[in-house]
Amino acid sequence: MSRDGGDADGGAGTSSFNKHDGGGVSVLGCDGKRYTVDESTASYFHEIEALVAVDPDTPEAVEERTILAGNALEEARGHEMALSMDARCSRVVEKLLDACVDDDLATYVRGVTAAPTDFFTLCKSLFGSRVAERALGCVAARVGKDPTAETLETFAPALAAIGESLSSAAVDAAYDPRVSPVARKFLSVVSGRECAPSAKAGSLAGKLKGGTSAAGAFADSGDAPPERHRFEALLREYSDTTLAALESELWGLTEDACGSAFLQAMLTAHRGDAAALNWIIPGFLGCAPAEGTKEGELLADAKESDVKQLCESRSGSHLFEAILRAAPRGLTHEIFRRFFRGKLRGIASHPTANFVLQALFGATREQDHVTAALMELGPDFGSLMRERRAGVVASLLAACARLRTGERDAAKNLARGLTAKTASARVGGRSQLAPSLLWLDQHSGAAGGRCSVLGAAMLQTIMKFPPETTPQFIESIATLPPNEALGAACDPGGSRALEAFLGSTAHKPKLKKELVDALAHDWIKLASSACGSHVLQAAYGCADQRTRETIVRRMSQGEKQIAGTRHGPYLLRRLGVADFKGDPEQWRNRAKVAEDVKADFAKTFGGDEDAEEEEENAGKGKRKAEESDGGGGGGEDDDDDERVAKKAKKEKKEKKEKKAKKAKKAKKEKR
Repeated sequence: MSRDGGDADGGAGTSSFNKHDGGGVSVLGCDGKRYTVDESTASYFHEIEALVAVDPDTPEAVEERTILAGNALEEARGHEMALSMDARCSRVVEKLLDACVDDDLATYVRGVTAAPTDFFTLCKSLFGSRVAERALGCVAARVGKDPTAETLETFAPALAAIGESLSSAAVDAAYDPRVSPVARKFLSVVSGRECAPSAKAGSLAGKLKGGTSAAGAFADSGDAPPERHRFEALLREYSDTTLAALESELWGLTEDACGSAFLQAMLTAHRGDAAALNWIIPGFLGCAPAEGTKEGELLADAKESDVKQLCESRSGSHLFEAILRAAPRGLTHEIFRRFFRGKLRGIASHPTANFVLQALFGATREQDHVTAALMELGPDFGSLMRERRAGVVASLLAACARLRTGERDAAKNLARGLTAKTASARVGGRSQLAPSLLWLDQHSGAAGGRCSVLGAAMLQTIMKFPPETTPQFIESIATLPPNEALGAACDPGGSRALEAFLGSTAHKPKLKKELVDALAHDWIKLASSACGSHVLQAAYGCADQRTRETIVRRMSQGEKQIAGTRHGPYLLRRLGVADFKGDPEQWRNRAKVAEDVKADFAKTFGGDEDAEEEEENAGKGKRKAEESDGGGGGGEDDDDDERVAKKAKKEKKEKKEKKAKKAKKAKKEKR
């Protein structure tokens, strides 16, 4: 069997490979055997082709399709290989597998694994590989999260036979463009999670994890449990056998697109299993630590030149990114210490390796890594952005936000880098930091077109930093002129940055009001834009009652235009535009009640502490002002006032704690 992925049935239209003599089907497999179907069976599948072309839309139609699938697969027994490799019949088989019951699906899988090499032969076929993938997908769906013992007993033997067939030809399976996707699907089934490498896995959102709303929560989800049942024994057996067979081919696989994708799937399948990954990953990096090697020394024999080559290779870099996403915490730290620390600037500049560095920042759970990276790369933020390596900066900022470390230094370095990049730091008294990020790739600024994806993502991340670390960026976004504010609000990237600022409770209402006033020049345009509608809702949420009424009034004037958009009806309902038009006074009363409920909620769940802190800060400010004025009855009266205030605060705190304990006790008794 060759590694070149040649077509055993590539000449499906020629008589030598795929014959339809007299209505029958005859297909030549890659094993040299000819798989045939008699005329009557082939005719039956051709007849039901039209019946399965349309998906059922009623319970009765679904039941009829299930019965049809059972009858057809019963008719196909003994001919599964030929039917699945035939161009026309294979599409019918795929539809039948979707509709059949568990027993019929298991019977079909047993039919294509009857001989040790059958399943591999099926996967080498152009049409058979698609049917094999569909069959595995159906098995995964039937097994689900909590399968019954009967379900496991039905499918486990068939999956074991598939694993044996694929592992017996592991090298060919990994390299072959048809078999490799099926092998990756098999890993998905036995591991209980999707393992096929996708654009989403190494996407910008993944590398900015925790830094933007699109990237998800701050919590690391790398060790998340499987979505479906995990066939632990099958996965371990298949992995051990396959990796042993691939050992001599590992470096060749890293340079091959299919081979690299298969190795990435293997890593994903074992994610969360530190014991397995601690010997799989060193093997991928060219070393084999002895059993019992201490953590921190697992990569002692790995050559730096080999790792550098992997990072700088197109296919290898994708594998290295998968390694960083899957690596246990200790191994990630060792990788950083041995191969990244002290070399970050050179890696960041490389056209391929910089993506690996971004993946490292997206995967790390160590604050020390972020601190070290800021020391090495922080002074070069400006030059990195000029070299079009802003992704490195964005991923490092996201790591700062996720791990809550280095925010002040990161913001200062970013501000310096942007100032060096722009002609003027301030225009008309306004800071240009936010516009510089929003239109990072545009030489003509806001007039140049759409916002920069990376620049907007960085600004969104900066808005998640503590406000005291980013005053210059907050001032800049709050003072955007109307044309720039509207342009950013109607842009997919810019709207997220503005929404992050307006929706955050950490930023001062006064600064938010400045931005809301800038947006007030055209509420209808904002409401008519899909992206702008989200900003409008955020502006409405942080605005005062008068501004909210103005927003709704303007929307009622342009109701027809807004309702014509896809999102318009929902937006009009959410803001109660119809109610406002019908009875403005009633709308005001409802809005006031809603605001009171919101205030009560904030007071009950944490608002008191904020209010106390504000009162305390106000008291400190007042005392400081009185002391600076040198007036007022100082001395003992001030001390008495302070003691009274402290006592009142202490009593209030004790009362709150007592109330919380009482509520907890009542809840416990209720249970």
